[in-house]
Amino acid sequence: MQQLHDPNEVIEAYYSSLRPFWHPVLPSDELENAPVPIKLLGRALVVAQLDGEPAVFDDVCRHLGAALSLGEVVGGDALRCPYHGWSYDKSGRCVDIPARRGSPIPREARVRSYTARERYGLVWVCLDEAPEHEIPAFPEFEDSEVHKGPLRTYGPWRASAPRIVMAALDDTHFPWVHPGILGDPTSPEPPEHEVYREGEYLVSTYDMLQPANDTVSSNGGAGALEKVTYTNYVTATSIRLVKESAAGVYVIWQVASPIAHDESRIFSRQARSFDRDPARDPEYERLQDTILEQDRPIVESQRPWLLPPLSSRMMLYVRPADLPLVAFQKWLEELSIPQEV
Repeated sequence: MQQLHDPNEVIEAYYSSLRPFWHPVLPSDELENAPVPIKLLGRALVVAQLDGEPAVFDDVCRHLGAALSLGEVVGGDALRCPYHGWSYDKSGRCVDIPARRGSPIPREARVRSYTARERYGLVWVCLDEAPEHEIPAFPEFEDSEVHKGPLRTYGPWRASAPRIVMAALDDTHFPWVHPGILGDPTSPEPPEHEVYREGEYLVSTYDMLQPANDTVSSNGGAGALEKVTYTNYVTATSIRLVKESAAGVYVIWQVASPIAHDESRIFSRQARSFDRDPARDPEYERLQDTILEQDRPIVESQRPWLLPPLSSRMMLYVRPADLPLVAFQKWLEELSIPQEV
């Protein structure tokens, strides 16, 4: 991968490398009749529901540059600018100019549109015309044998998406950042990892001891350390942690949406094969909230914003404990995702 030195070039290259990916931008239930402004990879966008589907445009009217997100959906199939009433269909083509009714609409009267989908209760956007990657899989979403918790949104965090993914992938911080929940400082020994590629995913699996809690113990008690097997499925911006223990299978599906190179929003859902009463969801959500809030100040403190290249040796990895992190960073470099700014 070409080494870039100018910070602006690095940031633009980072944005460019992530454009072929699908990124979640907002929960589907937030998209009703009013347009919603969002920001993705440094670009201001607007999302509107047109013809019953999400439509995404640059948040700027072709006429005089007003924000389309200040406008309204008309007739269920067009987004109308609040300034002079120019209206756009889901392809971004202008279909009405009130001041020119009865005259042809200029061919250039259109705004740039982007591909959008709904899945897992989220609106997803790809900024490239042809996505090169799939939406990060959450197979438990369609599995009737497991209970799915509510969609959760966190942030925005002052951190890049890969930094957030790396924090979830890194198990050796558990005893120090999450004592009594995910680890025990008196047992800091790292597990033995197996790391490999599986299609579009980097997979990391290992066994470790964790303090007994609702996500680990079949007894629902706390105190003793119990064996847990993790299998993590990772992309550049997402991680699906599958935890197998005496309680059963517990899954955390988490995607970091890159607002900018130094800012990300996290979307997360949980699934479990045990304790499936929805009334118990708040307990599990509080536990996950606690874990993320413990991670947040650490991740936001990390510099540079993007991961420094492995060749720079700015981060001193220790093997074998950091094997998953090294493999993740090597994969980012293979994907030409720029680093160090």
